Amino acid sequence: MMKVAAALICILALFFNFGLYSYTSADDMQDERPKSPIAVSTDKTDYYTGEMVKIMGQVPAVENGHEVNIIVKDANGRTFTKLMIKPKDNKFEASFQISSFDKLLPTGKWTINISYSIWAAKVDINVLTDEKKSYSITISKPELVTVSVPIRDIRVGDKVMVISEVKNNEERDQRIFYIVQVKDDLGATVLLDWLTITLNAKEMVRLSVNWMPELEGEYTLETFVWDDISSPTPLSPPQTVSFTVVR
Repeated sequence: MMKVAAALICILALFFNFGLYSYTSADDMQDERPKSPIAVSTDKTDYYTGEMVKIMGQVPAVENGHEVNIIVKDANGRTFTKLMIKPKDNKFEASFQISSFDKLLPTGKWTINISYSIWAAKVDINVLTDEKKSYSITISKPELVTVSVPIRDIRVGDKVMVISEVKNNEERDQRIFYIVQVKDDLGATVLLDWLTITLNAKEMVRLSVNWMPELEGEYTLETFVWDDISSPTPLSPPQTVSFTVVR
């Protein structure tokens, strides 16, 4: 009987020791998990809506030539954009613009998720509303002027001038793109035109773009100033007016 009891005690001891040494908590697993070899950063931490975000990073060398997958999540956890980049010499760069026209775009902490082969990494940025931003250019609400005399409603076939006052707020010259966009009531763009000009320090000018409406209806006019067309950075907040074209 004593031999049976001793054997039972040994079995129980082995059972509990096995359970003790084989159990690993989730926290322990997290601590033991190797760190990702992907290095990723952005050109700064805080961004206003309308600004470009530049992503730089380095990945380990692999044989099969994998691509770097980038998924940007907004403050609500929704996917804002996806990018795929082929690294060169184990380094990569990418960029995306935070829209300044989507007023429902959430501000706060955004997350840039990077995956490459079997590894993953992430970096956070802080997105701020452009209402708090100090712009280098001031642009007035656009005026719609026709050549008709006397002044009346805008009609189909009228020659319309879109006029804005644009002021350089800086103590330096600035090359700008003055952009005019007109959309119909369905959101389709019916006019997209721009002017390029260099403003002297503190200079204010009146700029205009011509347009001839072809159809009656409700329209929305947007004017804004960028520093470039290919990779734009807004120099002013957009200005918007709505109007009607009659027959």
